[in-house]
Amino acid sequence: MRSTPRTMVEPRHGYTERILTGLSTRAEAAAAEMRKIRVLHILTTEVRGGIEEGVLSLLCNLDRNQFSVAFACPPVLLQAYGRDLEGLDLAIHAMPPLSRPYNFVALARLARTLRAVRPDIVHTHLFVTSLCVAPVAKLCGVPVVVETCRIREGWRRGIWKGYGIDRWVNRCVDANIAISNSLRCYLLEDKLFPPEKVVLIRNGRELSRVVAPSDGDVEVLRREFQVPRDELVVSVPGRLENQKGHRYLLEALPDVLRRFPKLRVLIVGEGSLRHELAAEVERRKVKDHVVLTGYRNDVYNILRLSDLVVLPSLYEGLPLVAIEAGVLGKPIVATAVDGTPEVVLHGETGWLVPPADSAELAKAMCALLADPALRARMGERARDYVMREYSFDRLVAETEKLYSRLYTLLAA
Repeated sequence: MRSTPRTMVEPRHGYTERILTGLSTRAEAAAAEMRKIRVLHILTTEVRGGIEEGVLSLLCNLDRNQFSVAFACPPVLLQAYGRDLEGLDLAIHAMPPLSRPYNFVALARLARTLRAVRPDIVHTHLFVTSLCVAPVAKLCGVPVVVETCRIREGWRRGIWKGYGIDRWVNRCVDANIAISNSLRCYLLEDKLFPPEKVVLIRNGRELSRVVAPSDGDVEVLRREFQVPRDELVVSVPGRLENQKGHRYLLEALPDVLRRFPKLRVLIVGEGSLRHELAAEVERRKVKDHVVLTGYRNDVYNILRLSDLVVLPSLYEGLPLVAIEAGVLGKPIVATAVDGTPEVVLHGETGWLVPPADSAELAKAMCALLADPALRARMGERARDYVMREYSFDRLVAETEKLYSRLYTLLAA
């Protein structure tokens, strides 16, 4: 019987090798994907502001070789993010706002999302999110829940004034990230959270994104807002909500305008108080000096146009806009609340005043508006300080390290 020529075997052997190699490659790719830690970020706010910018930056920068990242938030916030979410290696899930723990339709939708994503880690942002999400996540078998405390809840009244509910919910949370030393103390001393759960990861900003706009961009804004070259410009970035203290700025403004009649104030942001603030501008007869810009995606350009940045907040976390203004070399007048003094150094990079004090706010604004050399010195110091202390790479690295440690302890 004639033996089979070798040439008849080799093609089959080569084909088999290619099949096995292909299977091996796909298996390795699948195994690599399985080794990734699945992280689901959940945010329930509906207006894009500093908190939302911070979450977006984290979503953009987590290492996709280590983590498979998903994001759930209300549709209106997805709309506000717009194209900034395009092109990201990110699974996006629209879900109803979770502002009340007895919204059973929203909770059922949350449970479906958790079952679909099967996260190893759920990362919530703000206590109102954790209130609804953390217990449901644990009931759905999520191994790790992380909460970032981004702000002291100055809105709390009545039964919410105490922190018993926080401690109960926190039994479902495995780590609490505080973005400032002030918030770390808030979690430990006011909420009485276990010290072993509280981790300080200071806020940061993608400094490479805060690139100084061109002179041409600034000139376009000057024409849009009809700002003559001999007018001073004050910008007030922030959501139009009670927390941001705009009413005290408007109370201070008549005193400031008496000394600086050539002044334009740009209130940058959107929120529920827009109509109320517009009416207050009319009532105080400062309409010719104040512009309510609405939400802008060119805030850096507006900061560059500004001679002074004002943050009259009643409570804060650690304001991103203070970091952004510093990168652009702008001095700040801000209220001495929560984490703000950690980024605005009184007398060095800006001026701090008590919250809800329009007289002191007016005095500080006038002092800096009257002294261009002082503004320039403070702006230079602010740039040096934030570039040194508020690297976003540090924030991402520390967050990834926390994820890996918790995953190893609780989920692996």
